[in-house]
Amino acid sequence: MSKKLFWENAYDTKFSSKVVSIKEKGITLDKTLFYPESGNQLCDHGYLEINDHRFKVEKVTKEGDDILHHISSDFKKKINIGDKVDGEIDWKFRYGLMKAHSSQHILSAIIKNKYDIDTIRANLNFEDVNLQLSQELSYDQLKEVLLDVNTICTSINLKINSKIVSREDAQKLSEKIRSIIPNESQVRLMEIEGLDLVCCGGTHVRNTSEIGEIFIYDFKKGSEIKYYVGNKALLASSINNIDMITLVNNLNTPIGNIKGIIEKRLKYIENVQDQQKYLSIKLLELISKTPLKIINNISLFYIDFDIDIKLLSSMLNLFPLDSLIIVRIESNKLRILSTSEKIDANEILKKLIIEYGGKGGGNPKSAQAFLEKVPKDLLSKIEIIISNSI
Repeated sequence: MSKKLFWENAYDTKFSSKVVSIKEKGITLDKTLFYPESGNQLCDHGYLEINDHRFKVEKVTKEGDDILHHISSDFKKKINIGDKVDGEIDWKFRYGLMKAHSSQHILSAIIKNKYDIDTIRANLNFEDVNLQLSQELSYDQLKEVLLDVNTICTSINLKINSKIVSREDAQKLSEKIRSIIPNESQVRLMEIEGLDLVCCGGTHVRNTSEIGEIFIYDFKKGSEIKYYVGNKALLASSINNIDMITLVNNLNTPIGNIKGIIEKRLKYIENVQDQQKYLSIKLLELISKTPLKIINNISLFYIDFDIDIKLLSSMLNLFPLDSLIIVRIESNKLRILSTSEKIDANEILKKLIIEYGGKGGGNPKSAQAFLEKVPKDLLSKIEIIISNSI
């Protein structure tokens, strides 16, 4: 069994131990500071020095009660069982994980205490956390949670302590523990003073004020929360703060009014889009009645303005039975739609690609391509292809 030095002091960065076993993918030590990937927390990074050789450690995993350090593939020729090991973890990376993990406990505890909503998954990366909640949280509720979390993480110095107890003793505290008690003889409890108690084997900071402000950068479906801590939070907060000032200055409004102003603009855009859709429908109705040309009983249509392809596809029944519709999406991008069994849209695009270069594809009814060079007489070229195809 590998002794878990990271449980004794998560702030230590260097240690000495010896090689216990040599396996296919790495080595195990009698004791280690390297936290293995588990509990959705990433493993530590760092180095091991053995027999004057320096091995980089970027992956650490659990194998039963042992902790496996994955090192370079040629290590077996350089290491023997019993060799002395000097190890050092990447402290910056470790500290970022510690802040992330402790902040997650605080956030999950506040959401549970205030709204009785559980955290069903937490992915803990370097200064980056992704939470999945069991129920939806409203924006107003999230505001209250964020204020509480940032107050605790910046200005309230709550101690974070750990202790190892028997499973029997842990079960006596089951009503206070905000987690499932693992089926193990020894259980590690992590306590945030006056706030939270959970079973946890991860690495944590000593007090909550070490964490600093968190920055939520994504909130979806009311139940998915992604946020930064540490330097990532500081950087995101600084950049977004200045971006917000730039935005309110451009809109000539106080920052406190920005939400209302943006909501009005979004409503205006929505109305414009509805009007644009209505006009597009009317325009397509007119276009469907007036083909540019009829070639061998194939009605040829050309659209060179911005059009929603889904809307166009839903209105193909308005066009004559044997129609070929050329849509110029961008300067070099084409979409071809066919309502005819006689003309294959994909085959026409293939011939254009062969002659003018590019890439694309589709099916007989709908195909899209990017041409390296679009001929000035594009429609004439397509007319020739249609004439030769029937």
